[in-house]
Amino acid sequence: MSYFPRADDFVLAPGYDYTPAGPDDFVFNHDTSQTVPPTEDSLSDTPSSHNDFDDIRPFSSPNKNYIFSTKYEKFHVTPHHRAGYNKIYNFRRSKSFFFELVDHLPDTNQLQVKIYTNDYHMSSNPINHDSTSRLPNFKFQISKQLTHFFLTQKVIPRRLQEKFFTHIRKKLLERLDFIRSRAQKKDKNNHMTKTFFNFSYKKYRFYFGIYLPCNHTHTVGLLPNTIATCSIPVPFTMSHHRHACIIHHKNLVLYSISKDNKIPDFSRCKTFKDFHASRLYNRWTKKKLHQNFSNRLGISFTTSYHAYNTNVVATKGLDFIYGKSYGNLQFTPSSSPNVKKRQEARFNALVRHTFHNAKLDDNALTDDKLHVARRHKLLFQKNQSFITPIKHLRYKKKFVIPSKEHYTFPIPVHKPRTVSVPILVEPICNDSSVAPKPIENVISPVNINHWENVPEHYIPLIPPYAIYEGGRLNQPSRMKVWKKKLQPLAVGSDGWLAFMKEIYDDHISTTKYEQGKIDAGIQWDTTPDQGEYRKDLCDLIIEVTNTKHDYEMKLLEISSVVTPEFPILSGPIKNSKRKKREKRQVQILREFERKKQEDTEILEDLRSQVLNYDDIFYMNYYRNEFSLAYQPCAIMDDRPFKRSASNNGNLDTHYGYHIDKKVCLVSASKDLGNSSSTRTT
Repeated sequence: MSYFPRADDFVLAPGYDYTPAGPDDFVFNHDTSQTVPPTEDSLSDTPSSHNDFDDIRPFSSPNKNYIFSTKYEKFHVTPHHRAGYNKIYNFRRSKSFFFELVDHLPDTNQLQVKIYTNDYHMSSNPINHDSTSRLPNFKFQISKQLTHFFLTQKVIPRRLQEKFFTHIRKKLLERLDFIRSRAQKKDKNNHMTKTFFNFSYKKYRFYFGIYLPCNHTHTVGLLPNTIATCSIPVPFTMSHHRHACIIHHKNLVLYSISKDNKIPDFSRCKTFKDFHASRLYNRWTKKKLHQNFSNRLGISFTTSYHAYNTNVVATKGLDFIYGKSYGNLQFTPSSSPNVKKRQEARFNALVRHTFHNAKLDDNALTDDKLHVARRHKLLFQKNQSFITPIKHLRYKKKFVIPSKEHYTFPIPVHKPRTVSVPILVEPICNDSSVAPKPIENVISPVNINHWENVPEHYIPLIPPYAIYEGGRLNQPSRMKVWKKKLQPLAVGSDGWLAFMKEIYDDHISTTKYEQGKIDAGIQWDTTPDQGEYRKDLCDLIIEVTNTKHDYEMKLLEISSVVTPEFPILSGPIKNSKRKKREKRQVQILREFERKKQEDTEILEDLRSQVLNYDDIFYMNYYRNEFSLAYQPCAIMDDRPFKRSASNNGNLDTHYGYHIDKKVCLVSASKDLGNSSSTRTT
């Protein structure tokens, strides 16, 4: 029978001892400026006689148990970019668990170790554990935290927890050594060591790691003097104890690693964007050529940086500053035949997979293959080269020549090309020669603007950009205009007038809506937003009231309808007369059933409308996240002269006595400025 090792079974080594952290040692607690004196546990019988932290050694006591607890601490971040090492902040497709390790005694009676997670379904109730040491070692703390995790999770079955428990604890201890080694380094480089590792079970994904707080300060609320320390887990650590969360990545100090001594160091840049742009500018200026090797594919190629011409930005609107150039593909297979065979198989599989995803077969055109290879940054021919734009570094404005004053980093400037114009020499002709025929000027067809066809009310609404065919909502993109060389519509043409009619109709509807808000504000004697809110609420209440009234009246009408009863005929009656009477009764019954069915359908329709209005009220006016958070106009106006409940005369009969109260006779708040005093009675 398999046995699941619990953290309770862990026993400390006999020679375990505690040594205080030195100035160069790596510690996990962000507050290491001062040493906190220990306090005895609430279960201890006699207080300790040691007051100095360095002299305390009661960590292994076989006759005494100490209690410490583990609990979950939730964290959440707002930035949406969660790729790469920032994937630990994603809470929809995966969950993160960062284990806090305590390496010094806290100033509380009971030690509490936290597991920082973005899984809000985990219970926040702490779980107590027993220990023979006041400050357990890291392995024991991780074991207890894993026990807490396996007790609260509902994904991994019990039969597999034995293997995963030992495996995760081993990986966490290894990750602890990696973090400590990287953070204590004094190297001036930007190498990163992740604080987490991936763990998956079937379709569930977890990220387990060591908790390392961000510790960057930021302001809280609207007051600038309110400063707090960030406690969000960080995804990586660097040398010189540099680490930051996704919110404070821009505050990190980065070093410039360049083999060219002529390139200056930009470690003092204020932002990471300035650092990155300055480094690209220097590499473009020095025409740095980087040689790339891939031993897995058996190929090598070169990359360099290309700066786009500023004229392209001004004329075509392409706002990319730099691009990366790929070329000079060379096949460098291994000398081993087996390795060479595997390299060729991997390279062919990569090319085949790229073209297969683009739905291109072997007989496709070469131009299509080159286009797909450029999009996926794939080199598969020796004479192939392409440039891909660097999309995260762009100019601020389009269709304008960039200026250096608008940027905090250097931008490339191209020297204008001087083209020599050939001198035209007129041929010397004799008088007897035939006069040359005049050269007709070939004029390219252009769109002629007909301003006389433009109505006057369209002129203030003419957009500053060119208009193409397709309507207001189906305008082509810049790339499509550039590729297909589309011509804009001429001013005054039928297509241009149709486009302007759509803009004018939208302007009229917007103007009517804004005017309606202003009228509602005047009607309710308040701001336009609050007036619109109250008008919509009043109309909705009237509709709900009418619908419920119709429903109740129809329900009362149906309940008051009595099934028709026919008298019993007595005496001799002719058969013809009897048949006529029976036929008449059948018609009356059918008419009654039809009317009853119609009333039932009308009643159901009215009932569904009442339920729909209830849902509308709940969604728009009752829910907290919709009522005030997204509709600040729902807040009622301040009424300084409104009497409180204690001065309400309607409660006099309830309390049995009368309270004298002053009644203000001011008609409105705007009359306060005109009146010199307030009359009271």
